[in-house]
Amino acid sequence: MAIQESITRKVLTDASNEGEVLVSAVRIIFCALVLARFLALGGVAAEGGLPAAVLELALLLTGMTLSVAALWAGRRRLFGPRMLVASALLDAVVAQGTLLSTLLWHGPSYTGLLRMPDPSAVIAVVFITALRLSPRVAWLGTGANLLLLGGLVVLDFRFNASHVTYGLSEVALLVIFVGSAGSVAAIACGVARRMVLKSGAEGVRIRRARTNLSVILREHHDARTLLSAARLRADLLLRDPGGASCSRHMQGLASDLRELWEFVESVKSRALGELAMIDEATPVEVSTTLRNAAAVVQTRYSHVRILLGPGAPAGQGPRVWVVGGERGLLHVVTNLLVNACEGDGQRGAGIVQVSVEPEGGTRNILLRVSDDGPGFRAGLLDGARPTGGTTKSEGSGLGMRLVGGLIEASGGTLRASNLPEGGARVEVMLLAGG
Repeated sequence: MAIQESITRKVLTDASNEGEVLVSAVRIIFCALVLARFLALGGVAAEGGLPAAVLELALLLTGMTLSVAALWAGRRRLFGPRMLVASALLDAVVAQGTLLSTLLWHGPSYTGLLRMPDPSAVIAVVFITALRLSPRVAWLGTGANLLLLGGLVVLDFRFNASHVTYGLSEVALLVIFVGSAGSVAAIACGVARRMVLKSGAEGVRIRRARTNLSVILREHHDARTLLSAARLRADLLLRDPGGASCSRHMQGLASDLRELWEFVESVKSRALGELAMIDEATPVEVSTTLRNAAAVVQTRYSHVRILLGPGAPAGQGPRVWVVGGERGLLHVVTNLLVNACEGDGQRGAGIVQVSVEPEGGTRNILLRVSDDGPGFRAGLLDGARPTGGTTKSEGSGLGMRLVGGLIEASGGTLRASNLPEGGARVEVMLLAGG
């Protein structure tokens, strides 16, 4: 689960960096257009003269330089949360700073900052922050733009009181527009962020399943080897059905067929586990699935008493979130019951007890399987976590590893321990379903 989260977070980081590349490119274009307008209006010879030109050029060239650096860093996926915040603040400084020279140096026809079309660009600056896929950055960028814009309005009233023709109603209207754009940007960030994370998680599951299923398919030569050996022994039996070696060939044939059956079961189990990983987690009613699994296992191990704890009637019991839905939960429960019945391969359990109950103080559901078998041998537990090994002569430990992976993919945990009085206990914690 930790690996999957790490990969999906990387997908989100990559998407945020791609958004930063677009924002930086837009900022470069914005600075270039403002610079072109400045030069078209006369440059140093325009209103404000040299002081205005120095302020304007310093701001624009610095903004373009930093934007080029941000573009380079974004393409190399170097932007983290703090750098995204810094870039959003740069947006605000560039957008508002270009208005400062106009506010300080203007002609006699000047009627106030908000009477010009330039402040409306703030709305676009705030809105494109959504490309960074961070609601926090969107809100901080909106706040920075409003703060700087408020400062410019205060300066406008302070130095240009005789020219200003707008009032508080216009200021409030612009604040509402900018705040609304920021709210839309933050909401869009949240929605896009969830979509990217969901897409990334699905991509991780699909790539993992594709890789492992490809490995399974490449193992067909093992099945062909076993089939060839069985066919050879069958041919020998047909040639000499009553010969002295007949008994030996029959034993060999039975052994080959048993290995082939176990191999097919192993492939089936692995394929089922991988297919379950592809699915979304869905809520499943525990009681019915538990009864179905117990009925199947009881038929196979009739000498074992499988005791189900008191539970709600079918369809009315607790529900849990499981990847693969009912099929996934059935796979988990069946595997745990079979392991309990078989024990270490030499001695199995006589009694297997199963209980389902809410985990104290949480909304989680605890599924507990206990038995009176030999318990876990040394080396099969890493603390409270099964290692996935086995002591069975014909086992691989793969089933427990698949169960653990499916539980973790569902957001749950798997714990195992040996009981003081003998036997083993396995506890599965799953998130309560809706």
